Amino acid sequence: MFANANEIDAELDIAESFMHTDTQSAIDKLNSVLSHEAELSSSQKSRLYMLISLKHLYVAEYKEADIALERALSFNPPDDILTRIYLYKVTVNIGLKDYKQAFTQLEINLARIHNYQDNSIKIATYNRLLNVYLELEAYDEMLRISRLALDLNQGKNPKNQCYSMLYYSVAHLRLKKLQQASSLFSDTEEYCAEQGFPLIAVMSVKGRAIVAYENEDYQQAETLLLTSLDGYQKFKFEVEINEIHSYLGMTYFYLGRFQQAKLFADKVNQLPIAPNNLLVKKRVNEALSLVAGKQGQFDKAYQYQVVANALSLQILNEQKVKENAYQMARFDSVEKNRETNSLMQDHELLVQQKDLFMKDKSSSIMFSTLLVGVSVGLLLLLISAWLQRNQFMKQAQRDGLTGIYNRRTGQELAENEFIEAQTINEPFSVLLMDLDLFKNINDQFGHATGDWTLKKVTSVIETIIRPNDIFTRMGGEEFAIFMPKLEQPAAEEFAERIRIELMGINTRYSGHEFTITVSCGVSTANKDDLSLDPLIQRADLALYSAKNNGRNCVVCYNELMSQPTRSFSN
Repeated sequence: MFANANEIDAELDIAESFMHTDTQSAIDKLNSVLSHEAELSSSQKSRLYMLISLKHLYVAEYKEADIALERALSFNPPDDILTRIYLYKVTVNIGLKDYKQAFTQLEINLARIHNYQDNSIKIATYNRLLNVYLELEAYDEMLRISRLALDLNQGKNPKNQCYSMLYYSVAHLRLKKLQQASSLFSDTEEYCAEQGFPLIAVMSVKGRAIVAYENEDYQQAETLLLTSLDGYQKFKFEVEINEIHSYLGMTYFYLGRFQQAKLFADKVNQLPIAPNNLLVKKRVNEALSLVAGKQGQFDKAYQYQVVANALSLQILNEQKVKENAYQMARFDSVEKNRETNSLMQDHELLVQQKDLFMKDKSSSIMFSTLLVGVSVGLLLLLISAWLQRNQFMKQAQRDGLTGIYNRRTGQELAENEFIEAQTINEPFSVLLMDLDLFKNINDQFGHATGDWTLKKVTSVIETIIRPNDIFTRMGGEEFAIFMPKLEQPAAEEFAERIRIELMGINTRYSGHEFTITVSCGVSTANKDDLSLDPLIQRADLALYSAKNNGRNCVVCYNELMSQPTRSFSN
């Protein structure tokens, strides 16, 4: 039994403090306070259930977290607690993949705090917005908003500073600004550890680990991954633990320690197929496929790769939902601004009309002119909104760097062409290409040269593909060409032509001299194929073989053989 309200507040303060350092102790404190719920004020009950929701968020129990937050709202919390509850509801909606609702909650909260004098509440809301942008992979927006939050905070609130620093670092990582990201993560780790936010410090260690992994410094990646794993285990942060396990699976493969790679990959592979697990399960199935391939177990390698490809399709579908939610939110914002401007102009028009009515008839010309001007203004606003909507739709279909179809759109178009080809018994071939040692170009000459290479390769291929071919950037340095009405021999010859054309690119115009080579995998449909997926999987296995055979070659998957056969080797 608590002596007074201050003692209850003190217990909640301790529980909240433990939530960032010792999760189990925080849970024990919360359970202790919960057993005396009848003694709590409404404000204290709101805070208690808000902290209970945070406990559920740490272990990805989003529905339970949402129930606790609804319970917290039922006690009419004060403004500061209410704001935090709405922020956590945004996190819940992100976890539940309800991005439209996440944007709605953010909009409600941003409207509520517009007139607040306390910048810390505004900054906390910006940080929650950053989480949405991270989920939507809108990394340029992340960079802009995190910089805004840092400038607004200026170190006054350590907790907000830590979160803003972390998101600023992550934005650099996702934008492949690896050197800057590594330095920023180190600064964040040091600052947040000193300020008593060890969980954010652990997240920063993980960020440094991913930078090391991307830089192919696998020894350093292993050390940092194990350090962050130890930190996450203290918090029982299952979502992050699973991601660390998936990275360790890949890292140990590249270190040649296949048994350990399989050990960590199997941990993740035992997880259920759920939205939060798709990416990590895809990563470990790729690791298991690579391990099996190295050990000569090609049947297993194929099976793991099939699972990885299936998970990739699910991830693409999730990305489609994200893109649509993001575009609709942006478009809704444009529409609301247009409607507001229209109402304001209509109001001004009525005022002016009343004034003009009271004046001489000679002023009717002025009124007519004004009316025409307002009508033109409204028309321009409508045209602007329409153009912006079309722009969003185009951006959703095209790769931002090269201008060709992105993976989702390319595969959707190709699937339609494939179904039509199978219906009328016409051939259909798939070519997967991967630029050889592309990372070396980025590392030696910089990312600007890497971007030049991707755009140059794209422009060369666009000059030689047929009008009905579907040219797609699958991600990174990997491309695909879906080729209706093309038999296997012709597809192989076309792939070889591309290989030769790319080798002949004059790279001096990039400011550096180097040779561009590409590995290619080709597959052709057979009568048993019911969708595009088997073709992509077979082409991917052929590409895998091309890489293993020394790169800079074309390999065609031959259904009559037990494994892909090499052709057009260089």
